[in-house]
Amino acid sequence: MLINKQIEKQLNCERNIIRILDDAAYAEKFLSKPNNKRRPSMFQLIETTCGYTKYDKEDYGYHVDNKLKLRATPRQMTHYDLAIDFLMEVKDDISDDPVTDRKLLWLRANRIKWSTLSKMFGKHRTTVKRMYEIILNRLATKINSTMLDKYDKFFI
Repeated sequence: MLINKQIEKQLNCERNIIRILDDAAYAEKFLSKPNNKRRPSMFQLIETTCGYTKYDKEDYGYHVDNKLKLRATPRQMTHYDLAIDFLMEVKDDISDDPVTDRKLLWLRANRIKWSTLSKMFGKHRTTVKRMYEIILNRLATKINSTMLDKYDKFFI
């Protein structure tokens, strides 16, 4: 019975790591991008290029597009922070090539297909999938043994 609990705890940790990485990759889409303040917006360009007349709001073709700006939720931002901590835990003690394994974990969190990943890494797709499962298993083991205080806040 003890072995079953340990296996269930390990699998549960792996599922939670995958969920955190997926949530963080999704939240990254909603983070604000760097903005070039020196570049004028389109409406400022229109106003400055008309020269003698100002672009009037009643003119034909004037359109203000108020786009809904989506932002990441606090839970997603917390998972984003936790995902960075998890990825930084992939070091030489659990991986031969930590940078490649971090890339693999993050690219898979962004839902890149296995065949695309295999072309990126120059290996067969089943080999890449096995690499992913091995690093995920090692990361879950390390988190269960060392980072349990951070991990406890979210899942226990």
